[in-house]
Amino acid sequence: MNSSHSFGSLKKLLVQSLVFTSSTALAAAQNSTIEQCLGQIEATFDGESTWANETSAWQLRIQPKPVTVVHPTTNDEIVQALSCAEKFSLKVAALNGGHSYGAYGLGGNDGALVINMENFQSTSYDEATETLTYGGGSRVGPVATWLWENHGRHFPHVRANWVGLAGSSIGGGFGTTSRFLGTPMDYLDSVEYMLYNGTVVRASRTENSDLFWVAQGAGSSYGILLSLTTKTWKPIHQQVTNFTISLGNVSIHTGVNALLAIQEYALTEAPDTFAIRWQLTAPPWSGSGYFYGDPTEFNSTIQPLMDKLPAEATIETFVEDFWSMEVIASPGLNLTADTYPPRNMYLQAIVLRADQPLTYESAYALYEHTTYAFSRTDMTKFGFLDLWGGVSRDVKDADTSFAHADSLWLIRWEGRLATTLIDWPTDGIEYMQNGFRPFLDQLSAEGVPIRGFVNYRDTELTEAEWSERLFADNYPKMKEIKARVDPLGMFTTNEQSIPLP
Repeated sequence: MNSSHSFGSLKKLLVQSLVFTSSTALAAAQNSTIEQCLGQIEATFDGESTWANETSAWQLRIQPKPVTVVHPTTNDEIVQALSCAEKFSLKVAALNGGHSYGAYGLGGNDGALVINMENFQSTSYDEATETLTYGGGSRVGPVATWLWENHGRHFPHVRANWVGLAGSSIGGGFGTTSRFLGTPMDYLDSVEYMLYNGTVVRASRTENSDLFWVAQGAGSSYGILLSLTTKTWKPIHQQVTNFTISLGNVSIHTGVNALLAIQEYALTEAPDTFAIRWQLTAPPWSGSGYFYGDPTEFNSTIQPLMDKLPAEATIETFVEDFWSMEVIASPGLNLTADTYPPRNMYLQAIVLRADQPLTYESAYALYEHTTYAFSRTDMTKFGFLDLWGGVSRDVKDADTSFAHADSLWLIRWEGRLATTLIDWPTDGIEYMQNGFRPFLDQLSAEGVPIRGFVNYRDTELTEAEWSERLFADNYPKMKEIKARVDPLGMFTTNEQSIPLP
């Protein structure tokens, strides 16, 4: 036995042990000091029995490690938490529903002070203004259910019951009624912020309008959203028509032409009350949607589209009352448990505009290199094209920080880890990107700008890429506002937070 080698290995082991012990001791000391600063505010730290559950991200591929998770019950406790964050130079992330695709509610990166907003879920309705106000910790299902059961009204929302309302609304959001009402973000009337220094500010289109403008697209980068107020809508028709169009296992050529027929119908004849989600997992080729107009007029409304589709196309329909259809469109909307379990995944999403729609070549490239080429056994594929359009035709890029004028298609392509596996494959992201890239290349060749969707974050983009795709010419102004309202960069926790200039 080589005694010199043995002694060297032992020395290395001792040094590593001392470094680990030292860093652990420093972390424990910091936690103790932060805990003292927080005082009586409920907070969870590493080592406590609930820590693993509280810090487990819904996006299993990304698992940031916060310094602490704080559970304030009052505005004053949030003020104190922010003061402690400033004292210890910590970044702050607000945790709403926790369904961020980049785990941004937990900071996105290690070391954040997380403010869990679960205790801020109050809900109220103003009869005079027909607006709904909900707390910054509210979730879609409970609030949508409360509003319907108590006032018979609706607001556009995403199609998931337990997703946070604040996060999904400021990130654009998209629901089955968004073609004729607008996105949840567009439907907002005002927000109530707490800034880094504890100041509470109300922002709307007429009051602190710059802060409201950045809230519509990047709200989490500017402060803590205490509450949000949205417009509401009372259904004109008490019944909604659901429909499913199926083509079966037709060729990619036939399927692409069917998609282009839907696009032509949307651009020329479809009413705004027509909504459809076309699947990106063909074959088989299919899509389903909702018609919010008079059910007796559905057949005449849809016939021009059916006339354009291939002979193989079939359609099935059924009619339900408005709320029953809400629960179908957003499974478990009236339940009090998450119907979307955590997943290990990577997604890419882009938005196309009405003046630069899909061509045969771009649509073919999309399907050929994604769903038709997909051949993994360690991942499953998921994707769709949501028809947008409708009232977005009147939106200008400068209306909100999220540049989304005249949007026509919201396209999403996603790879999910097989349920029997635990670890994301080392080449998983590259594989999914390689499948989507020919479509992006074709768009670029056609001179079509690549635009993104705030809620559907591609976590692998550079700042130059995500800022251009999401905010375009609005980005410099967003950084200027950042410098005014968050000069410490306290709410810059992840790679896609708005940075200081």
